[in-house]
Amino acid sequence: MILKEIYDNLNKIAPFEYQEEWDNSGLLIGDMNAEVNRILVTLDVTDEVVEQAIAAKADLIISHHPLIFSPVSKINSEDFITARVLKLANNKINYIAMHTNMDATGLSEVADEVLGIKRERAIEVNINQDNEKIGMGSIGKFLNGNKEAVDIMLREAVIRTKEGFGLSVVKVYGDLDSVVSRVAVCTGAGKSMIDACLEENCDLLITGDMTYHAALDAVSQGLNIIDAGHYGTEIIFVDLVRAFFELNFPDLTIIPSIQKEVGEYM
Repeated sequence: MILKEIYDNLNKIAPFEYQEEWDNSGLLIGDMNAEVNRILVTLDVTDEVVEQAIAAKADLIISHHPLIFSPVSKINSEDFITARVLKLANNKINYIAMHTNMDATGLSEVADEVLGIKRERAIEVNINQDNEKIGMGSIGKFLNGNKEAVDIMLREAVIRTKEGFGLSVVKVYGDLDSVVSRVAVCTGAGKSMIDACLEENCDLLITGDMTYHAALDAVSQGLNIIDAGHYGTEIIFVDLVRAFFELNFPDLTIIPSIQKEVGEYM
């Protein structure tokens, strides 16, 4: 399959034009006319992931977080980022990043699905050309087994979060016996969403990378926080992209990343 065809199909499910101005999603390394048969899907392009791609004879890597984020003036083996770029290029491995364009579309939908949330709107709403409301994160209500919107206790929201994202631990800020009626979800780092969640009268924000003072101030204003980690809330990207290809392009070989959480609780 030609890379341009893969790129165009990815653009349909998560248009690259939806990415934030500061982002760097798209084809970062490669040739649109290259033949692709084996795709490695990952959250980040680490040294271990590059070696995995080479060993697996992958033609393409698709990641969530862009390997190349800040402008570079030279590509050589002296810098750890450009050394990865050089290694991918030397091994003819193409590379596509799908970051905030995926945050605003599929990733948010999957997070709502695994947490059992009925989406009402995005936390930060943008309007595309079709007047469809899209944006970062989601605000909604938890659903019960009958798909009815319900209020739940924070302690139950913690259980749902751990089960939904497949996590053994999360960090919770707030009263476990408080009632959650309106919940916001932002995969990755959602500290910047706190003010918007307060304006929308949310009782809970599920996200990652929360800082102590931001959480302290949020709880003081009535917003509970569940910090499920940046990796923990976004590793669903791998299964999302893999499922898309397995459903629509079964002849392609999809290789899940070996990447693991960079830190651990001990």
